[in-house]
Amino acid sequence: MLTLIYSLLFPIKSIWLPGSTRFYKYSWHFIIDRTITGLDELFVSDKILEEISEVMARPKFKTEQETIDKYIETIEKNCIKIFTEGKIKGICRDKDDDDKLECGIICNADYIITGDDDLLVLGDYKTMKIITPGEYLTINNSRGNT
Repeated sequence: MLTLIYSLLFPIKSIWLPGSTRFYKYSWHFIIDRTITGLDELFVSDKILEEISEVMARPKFKTEQETIDKYIETIEKNCIKIFTEGKIKGICRDKDDDDKLECGIICNADYIITGDDDLLVLGDYKTMKIITPGEYLTINNSRGNT
């Protein structure tokens, strides 16, 4: 079982995994499905959920509040919430992203899944790999974990 930090701000793309009969409209559906079926544990913090809501509400994304609320509800139903205390500081280029690292340390995460360049530039932090949703899909597809 992999332990993951969820830091996706919005769905990325439609995917179909070779060798699978399942089609996932968005990569986050695949990630949530793996959590629901017990293949992975997925963690978030209140700060991560707040950031997701704030970013999705920006005018450039044109996301209706009802859609944002459903997205957050789906995440909350399928993730374990971690409470961070702001103990990690000055690691990320964007200070708000240090919370994601702290969340990962608290739950001993294997991966932080994100599209955020300020996190991705780190590559890894302590024992965690910081990867894109596409990289996560590739890792699991190569292991036959679909």
